[in-house]
Amino acid sequence: METKKCRILFTGESVYKVHTHWKGFASYETGYIGDNLDAFILPVEKEGVEVVFMRNHEVSVKYPLTMEELSKYDAVVISDAPSDSFLLHPQTLAGERLPNRFKLINDYVRNGGGFMMVGGWMSFCGFHGKARYHATPLVEILPVKMSISDDRMEIPEGAVPQVTCANHPVLAGIPAEWPFFLGYNKTFFDRGETLMTINNDPMLVVDTVGKGRVAVFTSDVLPHWGPKEFVTWEYYGRFWGQLFKWLAGQR
Repeated sequence: METKKCRILFTGESVYKVHTHWKGFASYETGYIGDNLDAFILPVEKEGVEVVFMRNHEVSVKYPLTMEELSKYDAVVISDAPSDSFLLHPQTLAGERLPNRFKLINDYVRNGGGFMMVGGWMSFCGFHGKARYHATPLVEILPVKMSISDDRMEIPEGAVPQVTCANHPVLAGIPAEWPFFLGYNKTFFDRGETLMTINNDPMLVVDTVGKGRVAVFTSDVLPHWGPKEFVTWEYYGRFWGQLFKWLAGQR
């Protein structure tokens, strides 16, 4: 019998970049959007996971506002997307009331859905504290405590994570020797099961909430924190595939 394909909503990561070029008395601007996640999505989809990618600039308008919309996915993932994007819908800025999407995610998980936060400059507390997840209802379901100020730990020399629970299904068949990482968001142990640490801080933590499951991975899926040695690692796709399937309640 064919196994049901795991379907996740992966939100964040994309970025607009604008550059000003000065040529003596004159200047000009160039801009582009960085939103190519193929290095992440293609290996994950080979593991039987369908990835629906919602870019940062789409979140405010398009992110689900109802349980019916959210329930189309087996799990939802936020990666490098600031909390304000979810809180400040255009109708909210116009003075209208709308559901709090973080409270919706909480209920979605308690009813059997999966949720995960991946690290980045706009995850957890984030760069200059601008991600601000410590001030959202997601603190009710996340298995770690967050800082209330800039929580980035930049490690240009690299740090190798330590596996602390190799027999968990998420890490099945994956060696304990991992590639190095160049940074992560510093969080604090709270509850759940810690599967990996980095510099003695949480890196991969999983937990159950109600009928659902949650996880945090405090480093990133791609550079710069997740360097090419991680992205091209032969177990890269397998790790993410097993993690997303576990979130979705699949074996």
